[in-house]
Amino acid sequence: MAASKRLCPRRIPKKRNQDAYGKQDLFAVVIAFRYLLTKEDFSNFKRKLVLEIGKLNKKFIYITETELLEQMGFPNNWKNIARYHTIL
Repeated sequence: MAASKRLCPRRIPKKRNQDAYGKQDLFAVVIAFRYLLTKEDFSNFKRKLVLEIGKLNKKFIYITETELLEQMGFPNNWKNIARYHTIL
């Protein structure tokens, strides 16, 4: 195994050979938190974020949760971010 860090395979959709999400959007902040926070702190953050998105989604009549998440830069499988990890 190489000494440099490699990211495990992800399933974030691509657009023009680059990740379509997580570069200059709110999802980018979530990705950064995943690597900067402790496992426990990130789990707490993610749980609260899921609750807040749920509350917001209930208030919106004319937009689906999928559309809301897309506007915030989140892929459909964003909740799987806790599964991403680096391999040494």
